[in-house]
Order: sequence, then C-alpha cells, then structure tokens
Amino acid sequence: MDEAKYIKRFRWITLVSGTILVLLLLTAWISESFMVDWKHYQSDYRELAMEYSEDEEASIETRNRIYQVSPVGLNRTDRCITCHMGIENPSMSDASQPHTLHPGNHLANHPVEKFGCTVCHGGQGRAIDRINAFGEDPSTHWNFPLLHPPYIESSCGKYHLSIFSEQVLLEGTATFLHGKEVFSREGCLGCHQARGVGGIIGPDLTEQGEKTKHEYSFTNVKGDQTISNWLKEHFRDPEMVSPGSDMLQMNLPEEELQALVTFTMGLAKPDISYEYIGVEALQEFRGMRPDLPAMKAYSMICSSCHGKNGEGKDYQGYKTGVPSLGNNDFVRVASDEMMAFTILHGRGGKQMASWLPLYSGLTHNEIDSIVKMLDGKFDVSHSFADVSRISGEVESGRDLYKRDCAMCHGENGRGDIGLPLNNADFLSAASDRFLYNTISQGRNTAGMPAWTGYSAAEMADLTRYIRTWGGGPRDDVSIDLPVGDPVQGDLQFHYLCSRCHGEFGEGNTGPAILTRDFQSLASDRYLYQTISGGRSHTAMFGWSTDVQGAGKLDRQGVSDIISYMRDVSSRERDYIYQGSNPGNAAAGKGLFSSHCAECHGESGEGLKAPALNNQEFLNAATNGYLIATISIGRDGTRMPSWGAGSEELPVLSATQRQDLAAYIRSWQRFRIRR
Repeated sequence: MDEAKYIKRFRWITLVSGTILVLLLLTAWISESFMVDWKHYQSDYRELAMEYSEDEEASIETRNRIYQVSPVGLNRTDRCITCHMGIENPSMSDASQPHTLHPGNHLANHPVEKFGCTVCHGGQGRAIDRINAFGEDPSTHWNFPLLHPPYIESSCGKYHLSIFSEQVLLEGTATFLHGKEVFSREGCLGCHQARGVGGIIGPDLTEQGEKTKHEYSFTNVKGDQTISNWLKEHFRDPEMVSPGSDMLQMNLPEEELQALVTFTMGLAKPDISYEYIGVEALQEFRGMRPDLPAMKAYSMICSSCHGKNGEGKDYQGYKTGVPSLGNNDFVRVASDEMMAFTILHGRGGKQMASWLPLYSGLTHNEIDSIVKMLDGKFDVSHSFADVSRISGEVESGRDLYKRDCAMCHGENGRGDIGLPLNNADFLSAASDRFLYNTISQGRNTAGMPAWTGYSAAEMADLTRYIRTWGGGPRDDVSIDLPVGDPVQGDLQFHYLCSRCHGEFGEGNTGPAILTRDFQSLASDRYLYQTISGGRSHTAMFGWSTDVQGAGKLDRQGVSDIISYMRDVSSRERDYIYQGSNPGNAAAGKGLFSSHCAECHGESGEGLKAPALNNQEFLNAATNGYLIATISIGRDGTRMPSWGAGSEELPVLSATQRQDLAAYIRSWQRFRIRR
C-alpha cells in the first residue's frame, strides 16, 4: 500500500471520528440544555405558580438556572432548591413534590439561605438529579442518604435535644422523644455509652450514630439497605444481624422500634459549628449536664439487667443470672457502703462492670442517690410516735421474737451470733426509741437486718416482750457532758478499746462501734452509760466503775472517747472492714460443700446462684452481711433461711453459720480501696 492510500484512509478516519465527536457533543448539549429533570421541574413550577397565584401580576423568573446556598459554618453546598422551588411559597401547599410548600413552620427559624437543606434532610446537596441527590442507590456511594420520615427527626435530636434533661416538645419531634422514652425505659445505657455516660460492654452509641451506611454489613438484613433499617432489624434480632452479639432481643412493637431507631440515629456528634447546636445538647457534648434523679438514673442504666422493678433475672432461667435489687431481704441486710462499692467497682469476671465516674460518666452524687433510693425502697410505714402510743402484747411479742430474733440472739435473749438483749445493763441504757430504730433500720455491718415489715402493733409487741427482761427509758434522755477532745479520745480508744472492738472500731471480740449505722442510733447517754458502767456478764467492764488506777476514766475521759467516736464515724473510710467473726473456716468448708455448693459451685464460682468467690464481692460484703444472708435467706429465691430451716432443710446452729461465713471469707485474697 503506497503513501497516498495511507493518507486517504487517515483522512477518512479523522472525518468519521470528528463527526462522531461533534454528534456526541451535540447530544450532550441537547441533553444538558433541554432534557435534564431540574429544567422540567422549574418549567412545571412556573406554570403551577401562575395557576395557584392569586396575584395575576406576580413576577416569576422565567430563566432556568441552578440555585445553590453555601451556609457559613456548615461545610456544605446545597442545590436542593433548584428543584424544590416552592418550599417557601404558601400557594404551593397542595402541590405535589418537588413543588410543594415545606411542611410545618421550620423554615421560619431555619431559613434555607442560612441552614441549607442537607443539614437536616441528608442527601447529596451538590447533586441536581434525583438519584444522586437522594444518595440511596448503591451506585452513588454517598455516605449520608436522604432521611425519610420519621427518621429525619434524628437531625433535630442531633443538634437540639439532650438525653439527660427534660425539654419542651419541639415541632415535629414526637417520634424522636418517644424513642428517648423507650431508650430510657429499656436501660440502654447499662451496656452502651452515649454522650460520655453509660456502660462499656457494648459499642458507644455516639460513635454508632456517626457511622455511615458503608460501615454496616447488610448480609443478614432483610429489606432496604439503609442505616435505619439495619438498626431496626438489629434491635429486633441482634444475633441474626450481628452474629456473636451479646445483646438480647428487644420485644418491642413496630412503633417503638421505629422511635428507638430515630433516637439512636440522633445521638451522633454534629460536625458543624457550635453556634448551630442547642445549648443543652452542646453542654452534653462538653460533659456538662445536670445530675440524673435516682429513679431516672436507675431506669436508664440499671434496669436492663436488674429489671424495671429490681426483680433481677433468675439464675436457672437465664444463662447469666442477675441479683434482685428489689428483694426486701437483700435491701435490709446490705449497707449503703456495700451497694456503693459494688456500683463503683463492679464484679470482676461478671457482667457487672465498674461504674467509676472516670469510666462511666456518672457522678458520685448520682451513685449515692441510686443507693439511697434502693435503701429506702422498703422503709417502715410508721414512726416511733405511732408505736409509742400502743402498749403492746407480751405473748404476741414472744411469738415474733421466737420466729425472727431467736436464731441470732438466742431463745432467752442471752446472745449468740447477735448481742445479748436479756441484759439489765443494756436495757437500762437503751431507750425504747433506740430499740425501735435498731429493729426498723437494722445494723448492716453487724448482721442485724432491718425488720421493715413489722406493723406498728407488731413493733410495740416485740418491744414490750424485750422489756420483760429489764426496764429502761422510753425515749432518749440527754446528758450533760464536758466538751470532748477527739484527739485525746483517739489515744484512749487505741489503748483501751481497740483490743476488743478493733483498731478501726470494726469489731473483733467485741461488736463494731465506729460504724455510721450504730453511731446514728446511739445517744450520748447510751454511749456514756455503756463505757462508764459496762455490761454485766460480758467482757465489757465499766471503765469508770470496774477499773482502778491509771486506766480509770472520769467523765472527761469518757466524753473524749465519745467525741472521737462521733468524729471518726463521720469520715469516709478507705476500706469496708469485714468485721468480727469467730467462725472456723475448716469446719465451714464441709458445710459449704454439703449445703451451698449445689447452687454456688464447689469453689464458690456461682452456678445457679451468685458467685461468692469473687474479690469485689468479698471486699464489699462484711461478715455481718454474710451471716445475716445465711440466717434469713432471700424470700422469692432459692436461697433458704438456714437460721429457721424448713421441712426439707435443717436448721444450722449459730456456730455453723459463723463457720460458713468464715470459709467464704477465706477466699478473699486482697483488699480493694473504696
């Protein structure tokens, strides 16, 4: 082939290629100029606007063009109004999309030129065709697709609504606020954190709200591949959507599932300037929020595991049982210190995580309020004044004593695990008010349960029976003592009292006397009479009557010790001291194996009942708590009363119960600071 033929062929190829290119450019020009949707929408809008307008001379722009806004501080450019031209035209209220008026009164406070559209609605603001603008089609690869009702309400929550404060209903947020109620009621913060508060078992929901749809796996999700549908199906069946998830199914109706999804999507942290965020929401993002009331804190955090009413989860019905905090027998033997310690430090190796403020975002005030709420769940329904007006019946009191008190204080009140009540020196010092308060409030660290279930008449009967052993003042009687010196009292206590009552007053061969519960009950007169006069037939001798020489205490010396006792009992202690127990651990091992191991496990690991061989538990529980629980059991559970026994189970003697507690205590390996 010669050169002329090559040139000719090349010219033909060039001509054809050029013609094709021109045709393509012409086609593109025609498509972009006459066939794009937004131009048709604008033409349709003009016709509708003229048709609906009551002003025949109204001026409507006739030129097709792209409209866009770039709000300052929002990091976006939105061209949505290129198609949605009627969003601020009241005459378009009955028109169909995309020409209709924007619903509600939102634009009055959120003008388009200042806020744009996608900050609330989602979608791809720069797009001018429906598919790319909505961003729902997988081919668009857009991270934040258009939000459809009711999920668009999540945007309101993201920028305006708080989790922990009560707020007025904002227009168009009914579903979001309903989701907030469900979120609180179901105790989601027990496992998840949101805005810096909550548990650490599950993922942080603030981060979850910030995830894009491309970060979700839709392999096991039926229906639309959207974030809202993924969350809904996950809440409906977590194990199906996320194999291996520990989250339990939420048996919620469709309406509440939808509301919870809307709320969860609104937990994301906004990526816009702070000036656009509501004050309450902004404070929460900065870690500033009001303390939660006790009931609300319990509902939002504790109820998912412990139940809405503190009923817990049965150890046989669930793979992981949960103790009942609403059980009266638990509340009346557990001290405030024990409950606070457990909340703060959790239970190692168990689902009960540490709720230290550093990790959980809870405040110490909130933890204290939860403890006080639990402790006050079964307060007595009467007062000392109510009881004092009733004379009481000895026989009825004797029956109550034999049923409830003899297992610890002995059949004749001479003492066993509990202190002797049938003691003239004790009864002459103890007023009826002291007896009433001790019986109704208990003495947790000493193993004395709070008997809150007694009626006023029963309390009067029991007091009347105890008084048959010795008289005493009806009410606390004041005593005139010299001003005590707590520093001198500290020295006196160390040299004279600690050998029996313990270095920290936690109890040794003598009872615990520097605890808050005892000091709150004992009057100065009671303490003075006991220290100075002692207790006959016990190791407690009178430091003013039975002692001679340098060890004898005058009124000033006794007052110094009382002043020290008052002072030290009001301080926060570094540890929860276990208290006294003369039990034999070796003897207790056999008792545990035969009576307790079936439920608690041979090594106390917990099978059908809570784990006892747990360092956090043993640091929280005093010996008094252990003995009291063994003695009275837990009504409504499989934990029997080993102090009372039953037709199937024997009664364990006081010594045997002390031996059991000593064996359980032998598992403690170290001490944990409060």
